[in-house]
Amino acid sequence: MKFEIKSRWDGSIKFEGEFRSFKLCVVAAVKSDADLRGAVLTPIRDDFWAILSAAPAEVPALIEALKAGKVNGSTYEGECACLVGTIANARKCNYAKIPGLTPNSHRPAEAFFTAIKPGALPRRTRRRRSRWNGLRSGWRG
Repeated sequence: MKFEIKSRWDGSIKFEGEFRSFKLCVVAAVKSDADLRGAVLTPIRDDFWAILSAAPAEVPALIEALKAGKVNGSTYEGECACLVGTIANARKCNYAKIPGLTPNSHRPAEAFFTAIKPGALPRRTRRRRSRWNGLRSGWRG
């Protein structure tokens, strides 16, 4: 099926392709380093905020992990872990034991984080800087 990621401002197509789901389209766009500033990505945003709302006390640790390059979107465990794994590290518990937060690599926010590799810092790439700015400016915890 053909999916398009459009600009919220003028409706122009920022990325498009044949994919089985919108999630796979977004993952491909992120991996290709497509410029998604101003893109309509509300399913990812909403899922991201749902995850943060399930673990508000861990948001500062998540921000610090992003700033330090200690996020690895491909694994739930270890010093560098994915979104849910980093929350579990901050909470000092197993990633599968966070009340109200079930690990699911198919969730939009977790799929979006798969593009973050260990050592990636917000200031190094446009994509990571955009994620960092959105997190920093939007979280009111």
